[in-house]
Amino acid sequence: MHFYLFIYFYVYPHFSSDLLEYGDDEEDLHDTTVNQMLVPRTHQEDATLILNNLLREYDKTLRPDIGEKPTLIDVGIYVNSIGPVSSIDMHHQT
Repeated sequence: MHFYLFIYFYVYPHFSSDLLEYGDDEEDLHDTTVNQMLVPRTHQEDATLILNNLLREYDKTLRPDIGEKPTLIDVGIYVNSIGPVSSIDMHHQT
C-alpha cells in the first residue's frame, strides 16, 4: 500500500508535469502559427479599405491625364521571316 502511495504522490506528479510542459510547447507553437496566419489577413483588409477609399470617386471611363497631350510611344518591329503567302486570299504561314 505504501508503495502505491509513494508512486502516486512522488513519481506520478513528475510524469504529469512533463506531459503538461510538452503540451504547452505545442500549444505555444500552434498559437504562434495561428497568429502568423491571421496577421497578413488583417493587413490585407487594411490595404483593401485604403484602396477602396482612394478609388471611391475614380471614373474608369476617362483616360489618364485627360486634358493633356497624349504620350507618344515609338515601337520598332523586326520580322525574321515570313512563310509563303497565297496570292489568291493573302494567307501566310509563319
